[in-house]
This record gives sequence, C-alpha cells and structure tokens, in this order.
Amino acid sequence: MQRTKLSFTVLAAIVALGTILSGCGNQEAGKPTASSSPQSEGNKFANKMKISMFNQGTFNAAAPIPPRDEDIQRQMLEKAMNIDLDMMIPQAGQATTKLNTLIAGGDIPDLIFLKSRSDLAQYYDQGVLADLTPYLDQFPELQKRFGKDSWEAMSYQGKTIGVPGYDNVNGISRSYFIRNDWLKKLNMKVPTTPDELFEVMKAFTEKDPDGNGKNDTYGFIGGMNKEGNLQTYGFDSLMWMFGVNPPSAIEVKDNKPVFLFIDPKMKEALAYINKMMAAKVVDPDWVTMNTPDLLDQKLFKGKVGFMIRDARRLEPDYQQKMKEIGGEVPEWIVIPPMKGPYGDQIVERKSFQGNSWAISKKADKDKIIRILSMLEYLFTDKEAYPNFAYGIKGIHWDIVDGKVKNKTSELSKEMKEKYLWVDHYRMPRRGDDAEYFSFQNPKTAEAFTNNQQYVGLTLPGNLLTADPSDTLAADRTRFINESLVKFMTGKDPLTNWDNFLKTLDTKFEMQKYKDTATKQFKEAGLIK
Repeated sequence: MQRTKLSFTVLAAIVALGTILSGCGNQEAGKPTASSSPQSEGNKFANKMKISMFNQGTFNAAAPIPPRDEDIQRQMLEKAMNIDLDMMIPQAGQATTKLNTLIAGGDIPDLIFLKSRSDLAQYYDQGVLADLTPYLDQFPELQKRFGKDSWEAMSYQGKTIGVPGYDNVNGISRSYFIRNDWLKKLNMKVPTTPDELFEVMKAFTEKDPDGNGKNDTYGFIGGMNKEGNLQTYGFDSLMWMFGVNPPSAIEVKDNKPVFLFIDPKMKEALAYINKMMAAKVVDPDWVTMNTPDLLDQKLFKGKVGFMIRDARRLEPDYQQKMKEIGGEVPEWIVIPPMKGPYGDQIVERKSFQGNSWAISKKADKDKIIRILSMLEYLFTDKEAYPNFAYGIKGIHWDIVDGKVKNKTSELSKEMKEKYLWVDHYRMPRRGDDAEYFSFQNPKTAEAFTNNQQYVGLTLPGNLLTADPSDTLAADRTRFINESLVKFMTGKDPLTNWDNFLKTLDTKFEMQKYKDTATKQFKEAGLIK
C-alpha cells in the first residue's frame, strides 16, 4: 500500500460536562460542544450528509439504541463530521439475514461492519462493496492505526476493499500460569526453557508440592475441544515452543508456504509432549477436558502446577472460586513463555483481522471520503478515544491524578444496565489497552502488558479461503488432528512419522491443498 505525505486532519471533539442525565444522581455526563478545529473553519464538511451504518460490530447487540439527545457518542460523531448518523444494530444471530434483505431490496447501508473476511470478499464479488484503494492514501493516520497484517486481510484481488473493524485482544487468554508457592517449596526457579519446564513439571508431580503426603498432584493439564482439535487448550502452546502448531498454521518463508503442522519441527514438539506423557506429569483427565470451564475447575482445585489459562483468572471473582473449591488461593503467577530450541518465544499468534468496515458501492466519492474521515476520527483522535473506548465521562471514566481512570467496574448493576448502549461505540478500543478492561488485580494488568511482547505476527495461512473442489478438506483436517494426538500419547510411535506424511499425500491429496495455498499466496502477493 502506497503512502503519501498528504495530511488529512480530523476534527477533535471537545467534550464538556453537561446536563445531569436522569437517574444519575450526582453523576454528570459529558456533552459534546461545537468544534473549532481547522477543518470546520475551512468548511471541509460544509454540507451535512446522511450516513447509514449497519453496526454488527457492537459489543452488545441486545442493548437498545438511545434517543439522539441522550446518545453522547452519536452526537460527537455527528458534530465532528457534520453528518446525520442512522445506525442499525441487528440482533444476535440475525445480522446476515437482515443485511441480505436490505441488499436484496436495494437499501444497502453506506457503512457496513462485517465479521469475516469471507463475507467481505463475497459481498465485493457480488458488486455490493466499493474499492477503497483510490482513497486510503488521504488517510495516513488511519493507515498507521492498524498493522500491516490487518491491512493485508483487507486486500482482495489486488484491491483494498475494507478498513479493519477493531483490534482483536491478544496476550491474555493464553497466559502461562505456574504455582509459585510450589516452586518456592521445592526450591526451584521459574523455568525459561522446555527442558527446565519439564523438570519443574516432573517435580510438581513426584515431590508432593502441596505437602499432604498423597500422590495427587500433576505438572500439567491441557485438553482438546469436542471436535478433537488441540488448539487453544494448552498443548498447542507447548508446540509453539518449537515454532509449530496444528492446522491451519501456515507460514511463508523463502518464497514458499511452510505447513507448520507437518514441518519436521512438529515431530520434535510431539516427542516433547510424548516425553511428558510417558513421565506421567500430565493429569490423565486431559482426555476429558473439552471445554474451558472444565480446565478452570482444575485450576480452582489447585492440584496442577502449570497450565495455560486466561490471565483474568487472577481477578477477585476467580480467586474467590479457588478458595471455595480448593480451600485456598494458590500463589499463581503468570510467567513468560519458554524460549524454545530455535529461539521461538510465543505466547500466541496475533488473531487474524477477520472483521472489517466496508462501504457501499452506491456511495459516491464525497460520501466515501466522509465515511473514511469518520473512521479516522473514531480510531485515531486521542481526545475522543476515552469517550468511545470507555464510555461517558463522569460515569464510566474520569480524570484522576491527571490520568484517565476507567470506573466501569465501580458502577452499580443498575448503572451498568442503564448505559449498556455505550457498547455500540467501543470498537476503537485498542486490543492492548489494559485500562479498557478495568482489571481489579494489578497482577492481571501486569501479566497482560508483559505478554504483549510475546504475541507473534499473524500467520498468512489465515488469508486462505476454502477451495470448493477440495472435497477431502474436512477429512484431511480430522486425520491430521487424530494423528497428532496418537503421536503425543504414544499410541502411534514417531517412527511412523513418514507413513503419516505419505498417507496425507496419497489418501488425502495433500499436494492439492499445497497447490491451492501457493496459488492464493501468489494472488495475495505473498509469493512471487
């Protein structure tokens, strides 16, 4: 994507405390005032424009849209951009049907939030969406707001057909939890490598770290979902120590695709996990761990010393559950991921930018410019940011000791329910903004912040779209997952690795899958 030096300054909304909203007691809500920015002085948006927005990107589809005179965020957008904003919020599960009905009737919304790249490509192919390529160089701040991989996800057939919708949240759900009290009791240090981690897990299993004289503790527990997929349940994090992961983890190196689930390093990762299984450091209940709630129960009971869980388990509500279920609040700490033999130190890969903002092809040049200006303002204006990310000033946030303080967690249930509609505007919140999440335990915020440096880049394999002619796709994926589990557990010895690869080629047409991936990577410009 080319970038020019042309600047496009967006309006800054000046928010002041205004009229007390009904039911707020002594709370005051911020009211936007008229802007005196250079843009308005130059009559950049002299003509008022009506813009319709199909917002399925809301964080709470059930919340009703408030009247305009109570909708602070809507007023800010309308004043900053000189627009009349008509926002539609489709109910959960009804968005696709509603949007298709609007399209079929010729009433295409000007601005559309889409949840998947496949939807973005599909609607573009149908002639519903505009090509934004000719306009984006006028919005350098908007381009800088999102990373290269996010913008690559907006590219299709050599054109940019969308703007990233909102940041996905990374660096919290796959945190490395370890019992620091057990480490202290066994006089061991925080592990930093796979080998050190194995020794710690072995000690947690064999040396009675809880001191009850029983052989009832384990070094690790993971799981897999009900479809037999190992991703997100812990074992995949162990594989990342070796720089590999199950389907569909595909990298591009040296101008060719690298399928990490059949890479030679995957064999090493499986050997490591098999070593754990053989040493019995893995809680045997792992085969039944097919939901996050079941893994949480293991965390609460306190009989496992190392797990991959969400850092928010350090929050007070979860700490209380630990006390209720396990009888104590263990000294769980979040540590950096292990540094593997090839230098990989990954807590997780950055989530793929599937969601997007798209603009109707029926919109003329002026409307496209106005909408992109609104998105640039929404996502990049520093003064406006807390008003959208956190909510209403004086209610959801305020300035405390010269800094923005998110007060949402301090609100009563009634106040939270009264202002549920602010969730319609939270999309600009940054995925690494600890203040947005309003963590109650400082250790949660610390873990979240520290983990950010170990979030790897998004894998290009996420850009691939399904080949309709690949009738073996589902069977191939199932075979790969089942084979990995067999190698992990020793049901199939790793001496059969080459047979596994051969079966993929002969029975599941792996070469066809490779050819499809190569073709799509070439179309995306990732392979020359």
